[in-house]
Amino acid sequence: MPPARYKRLLDALAADIRSGRLTPGTRLPTHRELALREGLGLSTATRVYAELAAMGLVSGETGRGTFVKEIALPPGQGIDTQAVAVDMVDLNFNYPSMPGQPDMLRSALRRLARDGDLEALLRYQPNGGRSHERAIVAKHLVSRGLQAEAEQLMLVDGAQHGLSTCLMALLQPGDVIAADALSYPGFKLIAQTLHLELLALPAVPDAGFGR
Repeated sequence: MPPARYKRLLDALAADIRSGRLTPGTRLPTHRELALREGLGLSTATRVYAELAAMGLVSGETGRGTFVKEIALPPGQGIDTQAVAVDMVDLNFNYPSMPGQPDMLRSALRRLARDGDLEALLRYQPNGGRSHERAIVAKHLVSRGLQAEAEQLMLVDGAQHGLSTCLMALLQPGDVIAADALSYPGFKLIAQTLHLELLALPAVPDAGFGR
């Protein structure tokens, strides 16, 4: 049985992206335009783009369209990810999932370009973050009921950097860390790099905690 038309279209688009015929940043037709061009239903065109996004080949931005992603990173750079089905959640990496993040980022970058001190951002930043930035984070934490002073905070470049900083400050090579048997892969890599031993704790069924 020949593959469904949507599958042939999906494979063709994926091949064009991987081969470079569709270059990174290329804006693809809208869902409706794709459906009309290929003689497909709108829901089928939407499914094609959803599967391309799940494969890490495109990204959709509300109000702007669907764009080809950069996938040709030099060897050793970036993180290799495997394609997952549309109805599956990939737990290998802790990607943010806050709704509307692209629009929030776009708005923040516009404000930064308009009012921010761009020259200062081009220079090396102080370890732990600039004082006024730490004060902003401290104010946010206090609004959430936590006691925090700017001097007690350190801004890091993501979870991996934060975990590495904490482990290097608190532990010595050979120390043992008790961790869930199912742990963040990045944490396991840090422990290996710092010569720390991980002791896997098996998952325990709900014993009534919090009741």
